[in-house]
Amino acid sequence: MVDLGEWLLTGLLNHGNLLLGTTLFFAALGIPLPATMLLMAAGAFTQQGELSLQGALISASCGAIAGDGCSYLLGRFSLKLAPRRLLDSSGWLRANILFARWGGWSVFITRFLVTPVALPVNLLAGSTRYGWMRFMLAVVAGELIWVLLFGGLGRLFADQWETLSQLATDLGGVLLGIVLLAAGIRLVIVRRRR
Repeated sequence: MVDLGEWLLTGLLNHGNLLLGTTLFFAALGIPLPATMLLMAAGAFTQQGELSLQGALISASCGAIAGDGCSYLLGRFSLKLAPRRLLDSSGWLRANILFARWGGWSVFITRFLVTPVALPVNLLAGSTRYGWMRFMLAVVAGELIWVLLFGGLGRLFADQWETLSQLATDLGGVLLGIVLLAAGIRLVIVRRRR
């Protein structure tokens, strides 16, 4: 049986930028798809003349940005389903305050550096009613960096994009581990102070 990555690569060659944009859209909604790998492959394919560079940039950016916007809206509309006692809790109020202060940076950084936590950040932004325009500004800036960085690496290292893609995936996992470790240490310090 052909694995998902191989199927997407074949689809990228056959259906081009439509498949690229659609895959990045669904990946931003939280469906576990190899988005970074596909973006690097698209960069390599533009170097080899299989895809148009402009089309790949536009479809990748639009797909990822639209997916982030939809996941924000999912978080925003989920508030209507939340129990009132949750929304009145001190923890929820603290989350609102923290996200109002650091939300823009959180959204921006999770677009290209710590991508595994991008979906929870989107949902949190929507559910805390973080401003739509501020959210989208951070999303657009971060996603453009992600597309240019990983698509550019795929284009630059067209012959070795598969190895580079695996390295990027591994590095993303290490960064997520560091973030979780730092959050855990911070939580222990805060609890000890109390």
